[in-house]
Amino acid sequence: MDKINRNILIELQNNSRISNNELSERVGLSPSACLQRVKAMEDCGYILQYVMALDINKLCVNVKAYINIKLKSNTYQNCSIFERSAKKYPQIVDCLRVNGEIDYIAFVICTSIEEFNHFCDELLQADLGIENITSHFVLDEPKWFGGYPLNNLQWKDV
Repeated sequence: MDKINRNILIELQNNSRISNNELSERVGLSPSACLQRVKAMEDCGYILQYVMALDINKLCVNVKAYINIKLKSNTYQNCSIFERSAKKYPQIVDCLRVNGEIDYIAFVICTSIEEFNHFCDELLQADLGIENITSHFVLDEPKWFGGYPLNNLQWKDV
C-alpha cells in the first residue's frame, strides 16, 4: 500500500462520486493508471462498496437507538446464531461484537417508539439466545460517521 494508493483511498472516502479524471489529477497519476489502481484495490477487497449518506431526518420519521445486547451464553454457536439473524433485520443498521459486560452494540432505526418496542420484543422472543437488551435513544447527532481518520491511522504493509 504505497502513498499514492493511500491518497486514492482518502480521496474516494471523502467523495466516492469523484470522476476518475479529477481523482487522477489529485493523486498525480494518468487517468488509466489511476483507474487500474482503483480496480486493483476493489479486487483485493480494500474498497468494499461505494455508498451515499442521506439526511434521514429530512426524509423519514424515525427513532434511532443504540442497543446493548447480552446473550444468555457467549459461545461460538450462540454468537453465530445471533450474528446471522442480526443481518436479516433491516432495522439493525450496524452491529458490533464488543468485550465487557455486554456482547453486542447495535444501531437501530425504526419509525416510532412503538415500532422500536415491538422490534425489541421480537428479538427477545426469537430463538437468538438473547438474555436482555438495554436501549439508549439518540437525542442529537453532534458528530456523525463521515469516514475513517485515514491520515491519523498507521497503515499496514500490504
